[in-house]
Order: sequence, then C-alpha cells, then structure tokens
Amino acid sequence: MAGRSLVASVAGIQRAKQALERRSLTQKALSEDIDLAWSTVNNFFNRKPIYRTNFTEICKFLDIDWRDIVVSFLEVEEEILPLTLEELWLQLQTLGSPTQKMGLVLVTEETLDWGWQADSRYEKSVQIGNYVRFEIALDTQGYLLLLQKGTSGKFWCFCPSCFAPQPQLSPGKTILPQEGSPMPSLEIEGDPGTEQILAVITQKEPNLSWLPQGSDNPLELTESHLTELLEFVNELEDCKIMYTEYKVIL
Repeated sequence: MAGRSLVASVAGIQRAKQALERRSLTQKALSEDIDLAWSTVNNFFNRKPIYRTNFTEICKFLDIDWRDIVVSFLEVEEEILPLTLEELWLQLQTLGSPTQKMGLVLVTEETLDWGWQADSRYEKSVQIGNYVRFEIALDTQGYLLLLQKGTSGKFWCFCPSCFAPQPQLSPGKTILPQEGSPMPSLEIEGDPGTEQILAVITQKEPNLSWLPQGSDNPLELTESHLTELLEFVNELEDCKIMYTEYKVIL
C-alpha cells in the first residue's frame, strides 16, 4: 500500500459504525454529505486502503480523531483475514437501512391460497409451525434480490428461486411466494431466535454468476456469494438495500 493511503483498525470501524447509527445515516448518505464516492466510503468501512485526505475527512465528519483508529501497514497485513459470512452480511446491512415497508404476514388455514389482505400487519414474532408470506412494497420498479439469515446461522437466497421466479417487480406491494410457486405460503421451521431479511433492489438486472434460476430451490449462500454481491452493489449508483428482522419463538 502506498504511504498516502490509510486503513482503520477493527475497533475503529466499530466506532465509526456507531457514529453512523447515532446520526441515523447509511454509508451512501454519508458519502453524499461529504461529497465522496460511495465506493470510497465503503472501502473505509471494509478496511480497504483509501487516500489519507479522504480517511481524515470521514473521521472528521464522524467526530473521530483519525490518529486514534489508524493502523500501520504492517499491522494491516497481519490483521486482515478473509471475512466471515456474518461479517459480509453486516457489511451489506451497513449499506442499507431498516424499513417498515416489508415483513412477514401470518397466513391462516382459511387463506392458504394466493390471496392477500389489503391491510397487512407485519409480524415481529412468529411461532414455529406458523405459515407465513413475505410482503415488500416498492416505490419504483426494479429487480429484487431477497436474502435471509436464519436462526441456524445459515444464509439463503429466496428471490430469485422457485418461490419467487419473477424477480423483476412493478411498483407497489409484492407477495412471496409468488403465484405458481410450489406452495402458497412457507412454514416457520428451525430453532428459536432472530431471523433477518435483506432486500437488494436494483434497476440493472444483476449479473451475479451464482444467481439462482426461477425453477431452483433457495440457494444456501457462502462467503464467495456475498463477496461477489458486495462488489456488485458497490459499483451501482441506483441500488437500494433494506432489511428487517423478526423473532422465531416456540
């Protein structure tokens, strides 16, 4: 790395993320506020080298003394290890924001078809054995990539898949599973805990090498899948990322 570039420590990035949360900002909003490329800000949070002037500008905006969080190049070479699935997922979350525009809807035995309720209530906790659908409201048309982090610690791609074979969506409310799927709702299974759903909406059709087809089962994601996704969204200017979570209970 050139001497003009700097990298933050692991603890320093945690401080920076906390500062972002206090200001209710996303990385993209931060880049707009300080007039830096989104990729530069994202590189900062991913502990990739960025120019000293950009590094200090980000720290100044976040009210952090850059000298408190910078590490030497030797330390960087020793510290940086391949990111885990959890770390990659958190990076995706950092690029987005929590939302009330999507969530789980309970399905009763009387409505186990593809109909939906006009005024849905998104559940914050669901019991094992419940049947649910997932709803998302889009402001504009786009391609949906819907990912889930389950209570087992595994990560899945549900859209596109056999449950959502049409990832190009129109504005308004969309329900998953989509009509024509193997089943009109999904049963909550597994262990108690917290599950998360992350939606990536793009105007450009994703060209990810691993993207499932509409007839495929949900794909279990690996580190290489999320790494490629992060690289893809970091190159886009018109990408929107939202996430939500809910409890799975007995």
